Amino acid sequence: MAIMIPEKPRTFKLKSREDIMFDALAKLPDDYYVVHSFQETKIKDGNRIIDAEADFVVFNRTKGLMCIEAKASVGGYENGKWYYISGEEMSHDGPFAQARMMMYDIQDRMKALGMLSAIEHCKFYHAVWFPTASAAQIRRLPLPMEALRELILTEEALIDPEPYLERIFSLAEKRKTATDLTEAQASRIVNEILCPQFEIAPSASFDTDTKHMLFHRLLKEQANGAAGTGKTLVAVEKAKRHAFRGEKVLFLCFNRRLRDHLAENYAHEYIDFMTISGLACRFGRTPAPDYALLNRILEKMWEDGSFPYAHVVVDEGQDFGIKAIEEADILLTLKTIIEDTKENGSFYVFYDKLQLNQARKLPRYLADADCKLTLYRNCRNTENIAKTSLRPITERSPKLMENCIAGVPAKLHFCPDGDSVLAAVDNTIDELRGEGMDNIVILTCIKEADSVLAPYLEEGMYPAGRKKLIFTTCRKFKGLEADAVILVDVDENTFLGKDDSEQNVYNYYVGTSRARLRLDIMTTMDNERCIRVLEKLGKGEKIKNPQRELAKALNTLRVMESGE
Repeated sequence: MAIMIPEKPRTFKLKSREDIMFDALAKLPDDYYVVHSFQETKIKDGNRIIDAEADFVVFNRTKGLMCIEAKASVGGYENGKWYYISGEEMSHDGPFAQARMMMYDIQDRMKALGMLSAIEHCKFYHAVWFPTASAAQIRRLPLPMEALRELILTEEALIDPEPYLERIFSLAEKRKTATDLTEAQASRIVNEILCPQFEIAPSASFDTDTKHMLFHRLLKEQANGAAGTGKTLVAVEKAKRHAFRGEKVLFLCFNRRLRDHLAENYAHEYIDFMTISGLACRFGRTPAPDYALLNRILEKMWEDGSFPYAHVVVDEGQDFGIKAIEEADILLTLKTIIEDTKENGSFYVFYDKLQLNQARKLPRYLADADCKLTLYRNCRNTENIAKTSLRPITERSPKLMENCIAGVPAKLHFCPDGDSVLAAVDNTIDELRGEGMDNIVILTCIKEADSVLAPYLEEGMYPAGRKKLIFTTCRKFKGLEADAVILVDVDENTFLGKDDSEQNVYNYYVGTSRARLRLDIMTTMDNERCIRVLEKLGKGEKIKNPQRELAKALNTLRVMESGE
């Protein structure tokens, strides 16, 4: 039995009788390949899409390749045109031209694939099958010159098509009198022309890329003013809109790393991105920030109207509550300058009261502000990461953007010692990269110098194969984000706030909430320490497996790492 591709006929019109011809061709020996409804789409004249089809393509390694056009309802031929029984004119200039064109198109495809040698060793034919006409009828017809009788199959071939095909295959084709393809050449014709086989599997980065696209769509919505927006993006958008009108904007933040990121990605001639300490050094012309001096200079600018900016945008405003800035009253002075000296000027402060890890309390200006607009909805993190970041701080569920990404749960890796932390970090990096993620950072909840990874750093970066990774503290990375965050040095003090570290839990919140798509948390806490943390979180009753219960309480998956 011939190898039929596909095993059953494709969709066809009943009056074409292609099912009967399919069954007849299936009787051929098993060294024949038969493709039903062989279809081709190509571009013609540079911009026209052309669809073509051969009803059957028959291939035999020792005989050649034949394109067959089947016409069960042919009505006749008149004035150089072929017609159906219905009187409708046939397309493609009739069946012989259609079969011949597909034969040439297959050769062109083979040339494009570098199969010139196979073309030279294979005979190519085109034929037309009239399954409802007898050979005697065809012999009596005054056929046009294109309709060579030797290339016609009739109803007799329905019983056993092999001798009729053999008759055509025996014809010499140009200079070729025989088909002598190698096994490899024949295999390429089958696997690359007649029946290509491939799988389109999702790329390693597909899941990440898809989530990026969804996040970008949500962020675009928020930039256009929709409720539920990320404060840094809204702050930048506010600055950009003023800048596009030619109005100078002072954009202040606390962290240098955030300032560098903003200046690199949103540079504009009318926006000055500065840290508050950088502003103090620039205006005061001092190597170290003197906030009292900065306030005196600002007050002088207020008096003489020389402040160079029409608008002030402050991001991460909660960090401006540190003692020196508070005592100098910088925020209130800046607001007063804008209100009193800048017509149509604006003063905006964006802050998150849950990220109080530079200052002990909110600046007085924020606490006393008479106009506040709260951005409730999280649009940075997946739903699972948002839950994990909030669990140690509040029982409330995060408010998320509509159609947000659920994402995979964060992982809480329990490591028996420092060496196993190192191994877990390296394995996690390999896993993330294997999934197509390259935007990975490692954050520590404590000082860099005290981190378990400190001995392995190279110029402040973590060596990780072909590319070093950013390694820094949660505080210094505040305001920024990454596709994947590996959080290290998470221990009992992170949650309990011992040794004058009441705000450590906010470091945890800042660090975990930097992760957009993936979050891995490394800890060396044993069962006893997990119990104390669970008690702090109000989960201390009936604890059978403390590590498992802590992972559950933080909305994470427990991963048990082995030691040496």
